[in-house]
Amino acid sequence: MIDFDFFTDLFNSVVKMYKNYFILNRLAIELNGLISGSTLMESFTQDKDKLIFSFAKGDDNISLEFSTNPGFPFVNLRKTFSKSKKNTTNFFSEYFPVTVNSISIADDDRIIRLSTTHGGFYFLIRGKYTNVCCIDHNKNISFFKKLDEEIQQQVKEELAGKNFIHSKNLLENIKIDEKFSVDVLRKQYPIISKEIITELSYRNLERNTMNLRSLLTEIFIKHPAVFVDEDEGSIHLAVESFHIFPSTKIKLFDSLIEAFNYFISNRYSIESKASSEKIILKHLDKELLRLYKKIDNLKIIVERESKEDEYNKIANLLLINLNKIKAGVKEITLVDIYNMDTPLNIKLDTKLSPQKNADLYFHKAKSERIGLEKSRLLLKQCELDFHKFQLLKKKTIESKSSEELKNIMKELGIKETQSKEQSADDLKIKFKHYIIQNKYHVFVGKDSENNDLLTTRFAKQNDYWFHARSVSGSHVVLRVENSKEAVPKNILKSAAALAAYHSKAKTSGLAPVSFTLKKYVVKKKGFPAGTVHLLKEDVLLVKPAIPADAEYVEKE
Repeated sequence: MIDFDFFTDLFNSVVKMYKNYFILNRLAIELNGLISGSTLMESFTQDKDKLIFSFAKGDDNISLEFSTNPGFPFVNLRKTFSKSKKNTTNFFSEYFPVTVNSISIADDDRIIRLSTTHGGFYFLIRGKYTNVCCIDHNKNISFFKKLDEEIQQQVKEELAGKNFIHSKNLLENIKIDEKFSVDVLRKQYPIISKEIITELSYRNLERNTMNLRSLLTEIFIKHPAVFVDEDEGSIHLAVESFHIFPSTKIKLFDSLIEAFNYFISNRYSIESKASSEKIILKHLDKELLRLYKKIDNLKIIVERESKEDEYNKIANLLLINLNKIKAGVKEITLVDIYNMDTPLNIKLDTKLSPQKNADLYFHKAKSERIGLEKSRLLLKQCELDFHKFQLLKKKTIESKSSEELKNIMKELGIKETQSKEQSADDLKIKFKHYIIQNKYHVFVGKDSENNDLLTTRFAKQNDYWFHARSVSGSHVVLRVENSKEAVPKNILKSAAALAAYHSKAKTSGLAPVSFTLKKYVVKKKGFPAGTVHLLKEDVLLVKPAIPADAEYVEKE
C-alpha cells in the first residue's frame, strides 16, 4: 500500500534530488574519471555565488562550476567556459597550478573533495553555509565565502574527521533484511533523503535494508534522467527507474554529467515559464471575474425599461401646470393628459422653484438616455474584452516558450516589478518554516538581510510580526490566511516563543516579545539591514522554545 503521508510530505517540501547524496556520489565517481591526473590551473568567480575551477588535461580544457547559492547548490562540469575580462576575482591563486590526484565524496555527508598534490579543495552543501574551501598541507584553511573564525575552525575540525570514498556508497554496514524505522534510519543516516523513502513507499516495497540497497544500486546503474512536467512547469533530475516525479516528458542520458548540464541549462527557462504562466493566469482570472460581474450588472441596466419617456412626461406636465404649483411643496397630484386624464402623483424638491423642478425632470430624462447609451457601449466593450481575455488565457495555456508569455505580459501591461511582487509567496523556501497545530504557518528569518526579505517582501499587511525585545534576533511572521478569522492567543504565544527562541534571549527563563500586524512595521530609508520601526506594538512574555505543537518543515 502506498504511503501517501510520505508522498504528500515530499511534494509539500521542495524536491531537489539533483543535490541528493547518492546522485552526488555517482557524479563524483564520473568526475574522478575525467579530472584525476589533470592540472588545476586557476579558480575565479564572476558571480558572488559561483566559483569556477579551470583544468588542463592534455589538449583539453575543462571547467567545474560550483554554485554556493543556498537555494540552488550544485557542481557541474562545463567543457567550454568563456572567462570575462572584467568583474573577475581570483581565489586560491597561491596554490596553482597543481595536479589533481582524485575527486571523492565523504561517506556520510554532501562534501566533495578535490585532492591535489598541495592539499584539498572541498565543496560543502550546508544550507546558508554552503561554501568552497581549501586546506593545504600545513593545515591552513581559506574559504570562497567569508565565515566567522569560530565556524571556520568547526569546519576544519569536521573535515579532518571525515572519511572520503571513490566508490559507490551502498551503506554496506546496514544488515540485510533488517526492518527499519524511517525516523531512526534518517536520524542515523541523514544522507537518506525523503525522496528515497517515498520511492520505496510508491513502489509498495517493504521498508527493509534489502529494498533500500536495491534502490540505491539503481541510482548508480540506471540511466540518468531529467523529468520535465510542462503542465506544472517543473523539472527534476533522478534516474530513469524513479516514479515519484510527475512528467510530460523524460529525457535519458548516458552519463550523469550530461544530465546535470541539461538539467541546469533548462531549469531556469522551464521554471521561469511556469512562473510567468502562473502570474498571467492569475491576472486573467481576476480580470475575467471582474468583467463577468460588470457584464451581468450592465445587462440588467440595458434590459430594464428606460425611464426617459416617463421623466419627459412629468417635466412637461409640470410646465403646463406651473401656475398650480406652490413653492416648497413635497408632492403634487396632476391630471395626466398623456394617459386618459388619470391622476399622477409627482415628487418635488422643496428647495427648488416649480420651473427648476421641471428642469430637473428634463435633466433626469436626458441622463437616463445618455446613461443607457453609455451602458450599451460599455457592455459591448466589456464583452469584447471578456472574449479577448478568454483567447489570451487559451494562448497562455498553449504557449510553448517564455518569449510568447513575455509578449502576453507586455500586452496585458504586467511589469517585471509586478511579477516579482505577485510571486513573493515563492520566497517562503528562503526562510525557516514551522507549522503550528497543523494549520498556522510561521516563517523565521535567518540573518539581517533575510529578515528584511521576510518583512518587506514576503509578509502580507495583515500577517502578525514578532521580534524579541531589546535583543538581536530573527524577524518572525505568522501568516494570516483569513483576516476575518481571529488568531487564538495560544497561537500568538507559540509564535512569540519561536521569536524568543531564535534570538539572543534563547537561554532566558522568560523573554518579552513585541508583536504587531505587519502593516505597522516600517522600514525607513537608510535603516541598517534587519532594522525596522514599529508604529504600534503589544508585548507577550513567553518562554523561548520550539512549541510542542510546532512542526519544522524540511526544505529537502
